[in-house]
Amino acid sequence: MTQDSALRTQDSPWREAAGALVVLISRLATMPKTFWEGDELLFAAAIQKFDPWSSRPHPPGYPLYVGLGKFAALFTDPFHALVALSVIASVIGFVALALAFQHLLQDRDLAVCGALIFYFSASMLVHGTLPLSDGPAMMFVALMLWAATGFPENVSERRAIALGLAASAAIGTRPQLVVSILPLFLILLLWTRNFRKIAAGVISFAVLSVAWFAPLMDAAGGWAKLLLWESRQASYVATHDAAMSRGASTTNVILSRFVAHPWGPKWIALPLFAIAIFGIFALARRPKRPLIPIAIFTLLQFIFAIYVMDPADGARYSLPHMIAIALLVAAGLDVIRRSTQMRVVPWVATIVLAIASLAYTWPIVGTRRVVPSPPAAAAAFANSNFAPNTVIAYELSLRPHAEHLLSRFQSIAVEKALAAFYDRPEVPLVLFGDGGSQIGGARVFFWPESDAYGKLTRNHYRVVTLERIPPTERFLPVRGVYPLERTVAGDTWRWLARDALIRLPAAHERHVTLILRLSPDTPYDANVVTVAGIRTRVTRQPSPITITIASGDIAIHAEQAFAPASVLHNQDPRILAVQLIRVVQSP
Repeated sequence: MTQDSALRTQDSPWREAAGALVVLISRLATMPKTFWEGDELLFAAAIQKFDPWSSRPHPPGYPLYVGLGKFAALFTDPFHALVALSVIASVIGFVALALAFQHLLQDRDLAVCGALIFYFSASMLVHGTLPLSDGPAMMFVALMLWAATGFPENVSERRAIALGLAASAAIGTRPQLVVSILPLFLILLLWTRNFRKIAAGVISFAVLSVAWFAPLMDAAGGWAKLLLWESRQASYVATHDAAMSRGASTTNVILSRFVAHPWGPKWIALPLFAIAIFGIFALARRPKRPLIPIAIFTLLQFIFAIYVMDPADGARYSLPHMIAIALLVAAGLDVIRRSTQMRVVPWVATIVLAIASLAYTWPIVGTRRVVPSPPAAAAAFANSNFAPNTVIAYELSLRPHAEHLLSRFQSIAVEKALAAFYDRPEVPLVLFGDGGSQIGGARVFFWPESDAYGKLTRNHYRVVTLERIPPTERFLPVRGVYPLERTVAGDTWRWLARDALIRLPAAHERHVTLILRLSPDTPYDANVVTVAGIRTRVTRQPSPITITIASGDIAIHAEQAFAPASVLHNQDPRILAVQLIRVVQSP
């Protein structure tokens, strides 16, 4: 081979093309068969009618993502349109990220390997092809980082325009990214100290931002209503994502959710982090200025995730700052390559990681490509087997599935459904539960249990139940009765306050059995409970109390109660006494 041909081979984009093909094949092979996560259905509904106040989609609105989805839906249904959008975004995002890494690492092999490491990470394999905003948002982030590589010296007005468009698109696709992208965007433009380039970037950013912001404001009903809508979401994030969702989790647990879990189990994450440490020392010897953009973006995004975002979604919310870790791993592979003097080391390591991540996530991605998600399977069963007058009483996490997949039925949140139909025995009432069931006759739909599901998802929707609520088991929670809770294994209960009251239907039977118990983490071993003058010692084993009643109201008094916030050191504000497992009437 001549020197000229060798140079042409080195400059040839075959690596990027081969990597893009591999990413495309992997995404086509792991596309989901049906809707799965609740947010997916909200996005699909927004494509049909963009209505923020009806959670079409949920806050903060994702206007550009909805707009792209509407365009894609011109050619197919909303589900397949959004999935296709995610697949295409993965390919484009890979190429953009490889080009950005090439500028930072000055090595095409390492750049492509680094981009593949990100796109074959466990979290990206699971979430990258879903009909969610994450995949397209990562594409725009990669394009922004690519545009940022020329700052501040080698910047043309065209590159400043590209930066503005990519930054605006990333925020419009996933508005939460404004926390890290907007400061970086402004810093990069000001860094040029060139008025024309600053103006070019700001104008391009503003024009595209107005294009996606105006439909959101119009759909919300004007500026005042949009501000109210967004402020409610901000309040929810402050009280739930940044506070209650953390419960009693330690700093180590939260860090694990946002740092380790997105890469999978320890046997994948620890070797990666060890290589990344080598990468830190390798990059420390390189010029620092090209690394400033990705460093600023990663630092801001990571701080925001750790202190504000819901740890249950940590694997998905970590995708932005995982880009920098992939860069460090690629740089670390260069150290190993030089030490071993084996040019194939980065490629071998990347292939091993890809295979390991696919094997680890296969219980999810391999199952969902051929088996409907449990909520979708449950909805298909209900639509085929339940009478038209059936009322679906859904648990809150399944609201989007109930409203969009079970639209032929009346669907109401379970607490409101009991209030409306506890005294109407002629109406079939079916509980749509996020978890299993131990009740005979219940229909349970599930995917296989796996470590990946617990680490990479919110751990919802793996098991879903359709459970008929017969008239003899219906009652109205009047006071001191907390909402229904359920585990994946099918354990269900309602916590009761120290004094609680339930009401039976008017045509109730003469005898009623209440099954009570204590939870394993209750700070006492037994609690004396009085029901209709009958005192019973309730322990951690189910304790039935059978009473004979004339009135439909049943008062329950417990001698002890505790505050979980004090005992378990979480942020649960309730005062709890015992758990009510079941109420059954008998003649």
